[in-house]
Amino acid sequence: MPACAWLLVGALLCAPALPALAQEPCADCGGSKFPEANDFLESHGYPPGAFTVLLAWYERARTDEDVFVAGYRVRQAVDSQPFDLYSDADGNLLDPAQLDALGIRPKNWDIRPIEQAADVPKAASLPKAAARIRAAAPASIGRAMNLPAPEAVALAPIDRARIEEEDAERAMSALKSPCRIGVIQAPDEPILVEGGSASRGAWCDLADGGRLWAVTIYSPDARGQRLHFSELALPQGARLILYNTESPTESYGPYAAGRDVWTATCFAELVTVECYVPPGTGLAGLRILLDYTVHVYADFGNLAWGKSTTRGTAQWCENDVTCFPAWATTSLGISGIGKISWPDGMFFCTGTLLADTDPGTDVPYFLTANHCISTQGEADSAEFYWLYQTDTCDGTAPDPSDPDEVPRTEGGADLLATTAVTTGTDFCLLRLRNDPPAGMTFVGWTSSEAAVGSEITCIHHPNGDFKRISFGDITNFDEMLLSTHPRSRFHQVLWSDGTTEGGSSGSPLMLTATHQIIGQLWGGLASCDAPGSPDYYGRFDVSFPLIESWLDAYVPEPEADFSSVSYAVSESSAFAIITVELDEAPGTGRTMTVDYATSNGTALAGADYTAASGTLTFTDDETSETFTVSITDDTTYETPETVVLALSNPVGGTVGSANNPATLTITSDDVDTDEDRLSDFDETNGVFGYVTNPNLWDTDGDGMDDYTEILLGYSPIDENDPPSVGGIVAPWFR
Repeated sequence: MPACAWLLVGALLCAPALPALAQEPCADCGGSKFPEANDFLESHGYPPGAFTVLLAWYERARTDEDVFVAGYRVRQAVDSQPFDLYSDADGNLLDPAQLDALGIRPKNWDIRPIEQAADVPKAASLPKAAARIRAAAPASIGRAMNLPAPEAVALAPIDRARIEEEDAERAMSALKSPCRIGVIQAPDEPILVEGGSASRGAWCDLADGGRLWAVTIYSPDARGQRLHFSELALPQGARLILYNTESPTESYGPYAAGRDVWTATCFAELVTVECYVPPGTGLAGLRILLDYTVHVYADFGNLAWGKSTTRGTAQWCENDVTCFPAWATTSLGISGIGKISWPDGMFFCTGTLLADTDPGTDVPYFLTANHCISTQGEADSAEFYWLYQTDTCDGTAPDPSDPDEVPRTEGGADLLATTAVTTGTDFCLLRLRNDPPAGMTFVGWTSSEAAVGSEITCIHHPNGDFKRISFGDITNFDEMLLSTHPRSRFHQVLWSDGTTEGGSSGSPLMLTATHQIIGQLWGGLASCDAPGSPDYYGRFDVSFPLIESWLDAYVPEPEADFSSVSYAVSESSAFAIITVELDEAPGTGRTMTVDYATSNGTALAGADYTAASGTLTFTDDETSETFTVSITDDTTYETPETVVLALSNPVGGTVGSANNPATLTITSDDVDTDEDRLSDFDETNGVFGYVTNPNLWDTDGDGMDDYTEILLGYSPIDENDPPSVGGIVAPWFR
């Protein structure tokens, strides 16, 4: 076997100063760049002076999840009805047919309030230790074979003084910004592996016939690193992993092929990347382009993530969530978020798993703030930290750099909908691409508006520290931030116990009584030293129409229609049964109602039938209901007569047009042997005053049928009634 041309870790290559970064590594996945709301409206004939943007948002299409659209809730005058406009990524207006093709439903701004309780998986009854059991970490083949250490590429040291100055300035903002924990670094040149060639590191032939490439990235004094692959194309069966060079039991992967792949945080200043290609697999098509890393500089010994203190770096008045056992189950749904924001670095926020209304699913929907994650590029980079909390009240917190103590969900998330703070509620709804650990709680929520004075609770990661809990009330006093965070879109909160900090951003505001989410944290001036200053949370009930199609189990609105466009009944049947059907059942816990009514066609209500009206109710899995129309059974011979049937006023669905309105035809079953339009029964029983011969259409033989004589008031059994009229002779003139 040829010797592997690798350099020892100690022979580090010096890298020049960090070059200027020309573009985001995920240049084409940062989310569509939509025009500002007012500029967009003006360009389409809606000048800001005449039209007001009430809300603006981005959302993902359902039928093509690579497509995002922008939505605008617009009003022309104070007392006019608002309307919605949508645009594509190029700023073109979208019409209803285009929106329907994208699976984007019209927003229901008057949707009924929905109360959703928490979804607690059965595994939640297991101890936290069970959730901390993770899958076996991938092992390094190079280490297992005692191969020489791979070449190490050294990055420039970070400017720690400048970074700390920037962080101090950020901490002064009213926006409780995400807590920065890392900065973006780059090698002097991107590391490219293409086929059997490599710009750094080297290929090695293995005894089993496979091949192995590896390289080590050295970022001086880093507490951790995340690597970015702008391109990752691997042959079938190949695998790429990374591991802590000095402690290889900390390893991650394998990573699938793709573009703009961010790895998990590997907590080391020396991180090795290793690509194995099995025997018999060629290298054609293999391409690895490693262009950036994140240097995590948070000092785990003394700063936010240290195990040497029980209090971490959170402020002195913060409360350990574990000291409040009533919130133990709910707290399992709150997670820390590590995400990359270009070009500033890696940040830490807070967010929450959300329950949806479908009891048969556990889709990992996740709520945080827009200023935490605002683009798909940031969502791609997100990793989620679970169980970063103490096991006992005021006990020692677990170390988030140890994945065995604080499990993580890798792989990023799909951004589903979001609004900014300026024209929205500063929320972001994500869908995790991989499941959280077993036993995490999917927290409940309510789309009802929470009243001023409501008691509220927040669970959060202040300053990137372990979980804390704060208690307070919704307020609305006159204060300078209220104008930029109006009550119509935000809850203003005062804390009576605890506070929030940077890193708490995106954390859930919950009703103390029900543990239901009613908002997520934007920021504010609250602190331990300023307990009378408020915080602001984007209102969940205002955001809800934008995310209802995701969280409220999507069931197409059922359509009610008659089972047939025409019905027929004999008058001797006493009543007709009319069936109304739905094309879809309403769904569990749902109801649809529709009104029905009869009206005269050629039949007359009261003479031929009894008028009917009412409401049909469909629940859960019901798709068929009936009503009856009473028929008058007389002895009079009649031609077929019709009743009009109609459906109207649907609630919880729609009314179809294929069979609505429908027709009910009443057919007489009385015998008329002589076809004189008098039934045999009526003739033999003298119903109309005369007993006539049912076998003769003209009983008295005067040339006028029995029915006509009776109708005109003549006797049908007297040949001289009507009396005969003599002839008149008139002169003839030429």
